[in-house]
Amino acid sequence: MVIAREEVESAARGDRESQRHIYELLIDRIYRTVFRIVGASDVDDVSQDVFLQLFANLHQFRFESDFLTWTHRLAVNQALQHLRRRKRTLVVSIESLEVGPMSTQGDPDLKELFDVALSRLDAELRMILDLKESQQLPYSEIAEIVGIPEGTVGSRLNRARRELKSHLLSLGWEE
Repeated sequence: MVIAREEVESAARGDRESQRHIYELLIDRIYRTVFRIVGASDVDDVSQDVFLQLFANLHQFRFESDFLTWTHRLAVNQALQHLRRRKRTLVVSIESLEVGPMSTQGDPDLKELFDVALSRLDAELRMILDLKESQQLPYSEIAEIVGIPEGTVGSRLNRARRELKSHLLSLGWEE
């Protein structure tokens, strides 16, 4: 998906039609991202906050990075700020996250086991794992979204996978 520079500039000037078009193009992506971080109970409010912030700060976008990456980072930041305010833990949609050859599709017991193991991961590790495995983003985009070097993304992703496997094994999962 590509959003034209002219459309972004027009929306930044307050053009409602351009804003509506950008909203329609981004809503599903933003909603999924926010849902994976804050969970179902707060996703609507936080998604709305993301778009309020997006259009309030659109004039600050300098086209030095990809617009979709910039909006994704905005969504992640808004969701994480929400969690800090609420002091809640990160929730990840287990239905969309599959790691390696293991699949939880159709097996409620395995899904529950996976959910518990995933909940034991540090919030940042869960987010990086989700961005890579579920959303299939490249390391460069994840690095920009999370605000860490690209090499660190790889090491944290490996750590997340190792810890997830360790938690699964400690819960009784057999390879």
